[in-house]
Amino acid sequence: MKNIWSYFRKWLSLSVATFLGLLAIQIGLPALLLFLQVSSFELNIGDLWILNWENEASGSGICFNLVPLLAIAIIVSLVGIFMKSLRKR
Repeated sequence: MKNIWSYFRKWLSLSVATFLGLLAIQIGLPALLLFLQVSSFELNIGDLWILNWENEASGSGICFNLVPLLAIAIIVSLVGIFMKSLRKR
């Protein structure tokens, strides 16, 4: 049971760290896109949108969908734990 709890804590810490890193990128991305004068675009997979960037004369703004960011953080942490367990063997 202690081993499962240890893996859960590692997974949770990796997930939170990855999610916070992605949020930090989200905070800095508008400044970079404005500096580079990137035109409006939308990043999506089918009906699930990840990023929506608006850069028009009336103003600019960015919208992120947090669900895909959280899913990416969970997947990255699971892969990290899996790779770490493979190295121990």
